[in-house]
Amino acid sequence: EVVADPQRPSTRTLLLDGREAGQVDLADPRRLGFAYMRRIADLIDAFRPPGTALDVIHVGGGPCALARYVEATRPRSRQVVWEIDPGVVALARAHLGLRAFPRLRIKVGDAAELIRERPDRSADLVIGDAFDGPDVPAALSTAAFVAEVRRVLRAAGVYALNVVDLPPLEAVGAHDALLREAFAHVAWVAPPGVLRGRAPGNVVLLASGHPL
Repeated sequence: EVVADPQRPSTRTLLLDGREAGQVDLADPRRLGFAYMRRIADLIDAFRPPGTALDVIHVGGGPCALARYVEATRPRSRQVVWEIDPGVVALARAHLGLRAFPRLRIKVGDAAELIRERPDRSADLVIGDAFDGPDVPAALSTAAFVAEVRRVLRAAGVYALNVVDLPPLEAVGAHDALLREAFAHVAWVAPPGVLRGRAPGNVVLLASGHPL
């Protein structure tokens, strides 16, 4: 389901099985309504100056809000979106203004399989924002998949993984342990109440071979 925001007519929220799965502002792709997406955009802005081209892999598509953000702020970037649900892609194209950007490709399929086809050291940034219900899909929650992410990232590349959890953040801890097997540096970014174990919410895990 796609829901318009009565307070901001250009904003659309995508619901999957009743859960918010993404939001995009059709008039301004730089505006990100979800806080966790804003935190990933902050990473992008700190990671590379505006106008600098990036090679980005998006694991999970939804309305492609972050892909649109990268396109708007770094238009020479090359991006690929891996989305397992063809219905989501069709909905985004029909009702969420998703059009084919010259350097944005959308592939329908399982990211755990598609990543094996990606060349070594071919990406600056991998964004994990795929879910099976409230959880990161099992196939994307393995040491093998994290090792593939590490393989395709360049030396200073970053993996940004969105995890939804509730106290005591056991899922976040499990993903953190997997990331630390492959990356030297891992950080958590979330609202204070979530980090302190007082509230449920989104935690963005950042992982890199270089200091963050």
